[in-house]
Amino acid sequence: MTFIDWSDPEEMLGLLTEYVADARNDARADPARVVLLAALLHDLTELSRLSEAISLHETMERLRRIHESHADDLSGDPVFLHVEDCIAELDRIRGESGEAVDGER
Repeated sequence: MTFIDWSDPEEMLGLLTEYVADARNDARADPARVVLLAALLHDLTELSRLSEAISLHETMERLRRIHESHADDLSGDPVFLHVEDCIAELDRIRGESGEAVDGER
């Protein structure tokens, strides 16, 4: 059994990215949704690549910008709700870790 560390922001972002990839693959019957999820996946993949090199604060800011940039197209989509949940969980982790708001690690 694999242990998922829910307090690890990089792991959470990776899991979200995998979830979006799976959802995109499962949406083949809906080509318009595939395109929207592919765009979201691209943005999340880029953020995942950067997440180890940037602060949690910066990761969250970038994830919020990704969320905003896809809100019109994906609002109400179950995948998009997971993005919102991930933001909330990262915010909780940041609060528990006491990370400075200015983004210092």
